[in-house]
Amino acid sequence: MKKNITAGAAALCILVLSAGGACAGSPIFRNNVLTASHAAVPGTHVSLVPPKGAESAPVLPGFDMPSRGIRIQVAETAAPYAESEGILTADGVRALGITYADKSPVTLNASPAALVSGSSAGSEEQGVYLLVLGNDRISVYIYGFYPAGDRSADALVKNSLLSCIFSAAPAQSGGYSVSTAGTSFAFSDEVSSTRYFTVGGSPRKDTVDQALFTVSVSNDGVMPEGRWDYSASAIDGFLSSYTYAVISSRQVTFGGLPGIETIAEFDGPVKTSRTAAGGSVRRPVRSKGYQALLFDDDEGKVYVFSGIAITNGDNFVSQFTRMASSFSRVN
Repeated sequence: MKKNITAGAAALCILVLSAGGACAGSPIFRNNVLTASHAAVPGTHVSLVPPKGAESAPVLPGFDMPSRGIRIQVAETAAPYAESEGILTADGVRALGITYADKSPVTLNASPAALVSGSSAGSEEQGVYLLVLGNDRISVYIYGFYPAGDRSADALVKNSLLSCIFSAAPAQSGGYSVSTAGTSFAFSDEVSSTRYFTVGGSPRKDTVDQALFTVSVSNDGVMPEGRWDYSASAIDGFLSSYTYAVISSRQVTFGGLPGIETIAEFDGPVKTSRTAAGGSVRRPVRSKGYQALLFDDDEGKVYVFSGIAITNGDNFVSQFTRMASSFSRVN
C-alpha cells in the first residue's frame, strides 16, 4: 500500500481531471490553534496531533500505531491547492489507491481543504481518509489508514487529520510547540521562522482592540555572561517605535531551557475619555510590551517570544507568560 500511495502522489502533478462524482458531505469547520499536543511532521508544512500512543513513522513522514493498525502519512506536491482539490473524484483518488466513498469541504483556519473518505483499493478491510490542503504553490496530502469497521480507530485518525495546522515554512526536526490554552489568542500565520498569534484580525496589526504574540527562532549562540545584554538589546529592537520603560526583568525556565523575561510599558495611541465633571481629556493609552528569551546551548539557538498589548496590558501580559511557559521542544 505504501508503494501505491507514493506512486500516486508523484502522479498528482500530471493528473488533470474534472470535478464530479458522488455528492459531497456536509462542510466541516475547524478553528485550530497550535497546542503542546501538536507535533511538527519533519520536512512538511504541517503539524498534527497524533493519536495517543502513535510514534513517528520510521520511513515516510507521519505517524505509526501498529497495535491499532493505524498509519498517518504526509506527502506534498508542487501543484496549487485549487488544482489538486479538483481531482479528488472517484477516478482521481483511484490513482492514489483509494476507493472513493465521500468528500466533505473543510475550512481550517479560513483555509480551504477537502476530506475524502473511502477504503483501500487493494483491500476493503482498510479504511482511508485523505485530507488535502495547501496554497497557490503547494498541496499537502495527509492520508490516514485504519481497520475498516473499527469506529474508535476511525475517530482517532479523522480527528488527527482535522487537527492539522498548515504553515508557510516546512517544519524541521528539533522544532517546538506553544499552547494557547486558557488564553484568547489563536494561531494566525507563520512566515519564515516566525509564528503569529492574534486575538482577532491579521498578524502584525496592533490596533487598540488587539494584541499580538509572536514566536521566532534565531541561530545566535549566546554565552551565559552575555544574556542580559542580549535581552536588553532585543527588547530595545522590538519596541524601537515607542519610548518605553522596563518595569520587570527576571530569570525564567520554560520547557527546560533557561531564559530572561522582560516586561515594558509605553505610551500607546492617544484616546479621548470623559472626566467626572462631564468634560473630555485626551491621554495616551498605557500599553505594554513583553519579551521572553530562551537559550538552547545544545543547538546554539535562541527562542524569542514577543508580545504587544495596546490596551488591557496586565491581562494580556498574563496570557503572554502563559503561552511562553507552555513552550516545548519537538524532537
